[in-house]
Amino acid sequence: MASPNKLSNLQFRRYFRQLGKYELVFRNAVFPLTPNGMLYVSSMLALLHALNLSPLDGAVSFINDFTGIVISSILLSQSISFLLVLLPVMFCAVFIVRMSFTVMLYYRGWLFEEIGKPPSLPTKIFMMVVSFVNRHAVFFSYRNLLPWLPIPKINDTIPKYLETVEPFLSKEEYDVIRKQAKDFVDGGMAGQLQNKLWMKWIISPNWVSDWWKEVVYMRYRDSLINTNVGCADIIFKQPTTRQAARAAVTTWLRLRFCHEYFDKQTTKGVGLGPIPLCPSQYMDYYRTIRVPKHTSDVMERLADARHVAINHKGAWYKVPIHTGKRWLRPAEMERAFENVLARTDRPKKGESHLGALTAGPRELWARIREEKFNEGYNLRSLTMIETALEVMYFDDEERVWDESDITKYEREYQRTLTGDGYKLWCDLPSVSIFSKNGRFTTNAEHSVVDAMIYVHIREYIKYHEQFSNLYTPDGHAAGVIEQVPAIERAEWYLDKEIRDAIDQAFAVSKAVSDDFENAAVVYFDYGKDFIKKARVSPDAYIQMALQLTYFKDQGRFDLTYEPAVMRLFRDGRTETVRSCSNQSCAFVRAMRDEKTSDAEKLRLLKLACDRHQDYYRNAMAGRGVDRHLFGLYVVSKYYEMSSPFLDNVFSMSYALSSSQTPQHQSVEYSAVLNKERELFWPAGAFACPDGSKYGVCYTIGTTGDMMSFHISSKKSFKDTDCHRFRSQLLDSLREMREMVEAATAKQ
Repeated sequence: MASPNKLSNLQFRRYFRQLGKYELVFRNAVFPLTPNGMLYVSSMLALLHALNLSPLDGAVSFINDFTGIVISSILLSQSISFLLVLLPVMFCAVFIVRMSFTVMLYYRGWLFEEIGKPPSLPTKIFMMVVSFVNRHAVFFSYRNLLPWLPIPKINDTIPKYLETVEPFLSKEEYDVIRKQAKDFVDGGMAGQLQNKLWMKWIISPNWVSDWWKEVVYMRYRDSLINTNVGCADIIFKQPTTRQAARAAVTTWLRLRFCHEYFDKQTTKGVGLGPIPLCPSQYMDYYRTIRVPKHTSDVMERLADARHVAINHKGAWYKVPIHTGKRWLRPAEMERAFENVLARTDRPKKGESHLGALTAGPRELWARIREEKFNEGYNLRSLTMIETALEVMYFDDEERVWDESDITKYEREYQRTLTGDGYKLWCDLPSVSIFSKNGRFTTNAEHSVVDAMIYVHIREYIKYHEQFSNLYTPDGHAAGVIEQVPAIERAEWYLDKEIRDAIDQAFAVSKAVSDDFENAAVVYFDYGKDFIKKARVSPDAYIQMALQLTYFKDQGRFDLTYEPAVMRLFRDGRTETVRSCSNQSCAFVRAMRDEKTSDAEKLRLLKLACDRHQDYYRNAMAGRGVDRHLFGLYVVSKYYEMSSPFLDNVFSMSYALSSSQTPQHQSVEYSAVLNKERELFWPAGAFACPDGSKYGVCYTIGTTGDMMSFHISSKKSFKDTDCHRFRSQLLDSLREMREMVEAATAKQ
């Protein structure tokens, strides 16, 4: 038993930790003002009041007439009166400053400044103010300060939408939807729905975020594998480690990330230069779970925990990672994880495929979870998995990056994204997977947060694995071992009904997994440095390469999806950039025409890229079309109002889905990581979404001389082939490079 003195010291430390949390809450509540600044102003006002020079003296005297009646002490009466006046004044000051700053953040002129020219005066002033304020910001300072996403005008959205579908619709199809759009506006339905949308905005300004989650939770009810994203391992400087050591170090680093970013907020927030991005998704990622219900899944917050859940050889284990006074060190975690690897327990019948329940039909999992996992062993073991700080799979399979055999890397992606139908736990925001030789990948359930959040956490891990000396030369986790917790085997009672449900779910998830097809390439021929010689955006350049490749592969143009960041707004997620445009089609046709000169092709490339960037910037500024139309569509369904136009809009699927994985978002680490070519990280991949023919995830290396691509599709599609698409993409990149070189050589 601890001595009273030691117990007192422990309580003392907890008390000050709690005070630190309250200080952070207050600091963020008054931001962009600071507690020190407010204390200084309050002290000055108190001094001026003592000298009868304060602007608050009149109000203080008025209040003192009443307090003096009940308080005999003149000094105490005046002090209380001063405080009663000061506090509302300071509250109003904080409110006015915060509201003014929020309104200022609606300024989006900086997005449209022409590259290569001096910024305008409003942009200069805006950047100066934001940069000054950022000096005092911590990670969550902007969480409740960013502006709400505004609702675009109908007369802006409809024409822009029609322009985006014109390139791939036939004349007859385009005439139909144009007439439907005209009837939608002229008939008054558009105005009615817009008014109702504004009413929703007034009640709940984060309407897009709320409805988007709700629809995603209702729509993807067959298998969550099709909503998954995956983070691959680095390919050059992967630490030479053992399986348990890699798991221990990465788990410890994730805990440290959460401590630094969430608890202590010792880091700056993520932004576009000085412009802040909304950090709310980090809270959605941290300690949440997607719970299956009969009609729709719901997201629930989890209480803090001090254990991880590990699946090894199909059996589940609980491993405490806290001693009661402190978190385990990486070396201590490694020893505990090694004890799991040394176990020879045979899984209970049905246990090895238990994860298939979370990857199969959601109605089935909702029913079985409610009926069969509500008491006894099953409830305790399920709660152990669902509340774990980390869920990890220790695979017996070795996986490698082999430049001469890319299929090995494709297998790593396949295992990460599909779990072979059962080696995932899809209800949780992320699951960590460790191969026998220490490769580390992450599967993420995409509806909770966007991929940028997962990538940011992996970035943090990547940096510290490389530069913080966390491994010994022989591949173990560094550090002293003082305590090793006992591991606990999960117990289950899996009766025939549960086993039948597992088999039913696995039949669905295994079919999805078996249907998965993917191809990957790490491209070393050139990167963004060469692309910039063409004076176009690297992202837009790659989007045009994808348009050219898709046309080669399918012989037609189609609706194309690329996400734009909407985190300039409070609780923002994404907006759609419709990459297929009249300008991109003109460029593709020119590239396919041998008679068109290289100079003309380059001119059309620039026009297509400029249009793409303009659409991207407008989407980031809240002037996209998809989320607005989506909101109108949801309102129309709620009020049972039939709209042929909206029904037609949402009957069209994105045949080509694409996304760029960002690199090095942390201000603290990006300068170092951007220079390290050997730390290039292909980063992301995603399963081909429902309705798409291909899903393409790409990464642009920060060193300027490499890129990576991951292509996914389904084997059941008769007219797609990921490896064919990859080959054509490589041809497109080569052709575009030759064209740019030839055109610029003549200038």
